[in-house]
Amino acid sequence: MAGLFLSLFLISLPITEIEFTGNESVPARNLRKEIVSRVGEEYSDLDISYDVERIGWFYRARGFFATKVTPEVAIHRDLVSIVFHVEEGFRPRIEEIVVVGETVPDVKNYLRARTGDHYIQSRLNESARALEDHFKDRGYPFAEVEHSALPDSGILVFKVQKGGLYYIRKIEVRGVTRTRPHLVRREVELAPGDIYNKSRVYNSQRRIYALGFFSTLQVEMTKVEPDSLDLIFNVRELKSRILNFGIGMTLPFSFLLSIGIEELNLANIGHRVNVTPLFKVNIEREWEVKVEGRYTLPHITPLRLSISTLPFVWFEDKSDFFRYTRGNEFRVTKVFTEHAALNVAHQYKYMRLEPRVTLPDTIRGATNSAKMQFLLDFRDEFFNPRKGFYMVPALEYAGGIFGGENHFVRLESEERVFVEFLGQVIAQRFKSGVLIPTNGVSVYEMYYLGGQYSLRGYPERSLGPDSFADERYGRILLNLNLEYRIGLPLNFGLVGFFDAGYIDNEIDFSDSEYLKTTAGVGIRYFTPIGPIRLDWGFPLQEKGSELYLGIYHTF
Repeated sequence: MAGLFLSLFLISLPITEIEFTGNESVPARNLRKEIVSRVGEEYSDLDISYDVERIGWFYRARGFFATKVTPEVAIHRDLVSIVFHVEEGFRPRIEEIVVVGETVPDVKNYLRARTGDHYIQSRLNESARALEDHFKDRGYPFAEVEHSALPDSGILVFKVQKGGLYYIRKIEVRGVTRTRPHLVRREVELAPGDIYNKSRVYNSQRRIYALGFFSTLQVEMTKVEPDSLDLIFNVRELKSRILNFGIGMTLPFSFLLSIGIEELNLANIGHRVNVTPLFKVNIEREWEVKVEGRYTLPHITPLRLSISTLPFVWFEDKSDFFRYTRGNEFRVTKVFTEHAALNVAHQYKYMRLEPRVTLPDTIRGATNSAKMQFLLDFRDEFFNPRKGFYMVPALEYAGGIFGGENHFVRLESEERVFVEFLGQVIAQRFKSGVLIPTNGVSVYEMYYLGGQYSLRGYPERSLGPDSFADERYGRILLNLNLEYRIGLPLNFGLVGFFDAGYIDNEIDFSDSEYLKTTAGVGIRYFTPIGPIRLDWGFPLQEKGSELYLGIYHTF
């Protein structure tokens, strides 16, 4: 009865202090992150018991053995202090790794745990999974690998039970009502008669998801004979028609209206159609209308190539000129992995520039070009990446045998790197481009610098050695963006940034007035469709500032 009374009494008291003793190898701040008891909250016997288990698990996961944790609770003037007394135990190193049950060639290539390491649980688990996958990729779908530690002798044992060798008897697709089953089957990298392979099953799942037709996908394996099984892909279909509608505002002050119409599975044969009209107007009554489309036929050849046509038409009514652009891009895409793809495209673009002030006569002409682009994308997330990198080198050739009024070779590259630092994110982007004329080149094929997507602190298209109306341009572009992205409560974020840009017709950093740097701060609000961005940029060589409002990160 006295114990029950004491427990009830303690439950209503706040915790004022939590300390640790004996934790020579682990800082107290790391242990505090593991426990659920917090200073200022009410004491709980259940929480203390859970905390003891969490601390013990924390040590075991880092290779400690025989760890003991004893809590001590003290009451002083209706306040509770807690001390966790830790006996860390011993932390041996692995002296020998033994694999029993089956022989694995080059076993070291599969192990994250090495001789000389501590018995780190995550590395032991990853090593066991890698050994399992070694057999599952070679026809043994029910292979199991267990690990056990003998810390007194420094031995780590992996016990392998690979099970039987299995072949694929049949592949089924279930759950489709509108989509034709063969559209799913062609994404499966295995065929009846093949030896089971886990990696190919995983790749098949990824490719089926990439179709965009399904919300869920589960794979079942059913044994039908001692050496064969059926693969069953259970899917749940999404609605194939999507309508997006958006209204927005940007700074400098402009208002936007956009509509997106997308059909993911046209006629239930896997063709995709997308049409995106956009209207933009600013307070000076300058306006833009852009209509862009895409029609994609996936996997029409044995090489699994995707073919797309992307028509576009743009109207821009500015105070100094009217610009009309129309054209189409015919693109062939080969996806090698989920991280790498190659695009080869032919683009025809016609543009007409009609000046409104004392400028030369109307500029008009067509660009007929071929372009090759290689994509590497290892970012962990699309909208708000925290780590990884992205790279797109590209080569474009215009004119010559293709005809048209513009003749040039264009070399471009863009890379982005994201690194976690002190719990936040350092983001970096570098873009470079050079336009090499082989004959005449019109102003609309040049590079532009300035604005919220390149050099914050300067107005849009405000830098360069040459000009057309109030837009400036050049043939060589270099652009560096650095950001430190800090997460804040309530889905907000803070960004500090530094931008550097260079645009000219030749590279001469020592004597160029077009090498500029800016710095600034920004606020982000994260939504399910991406962050809303407000940036304030300041030129470092001149006075002034620019304020920008937009959607998504700058990069």
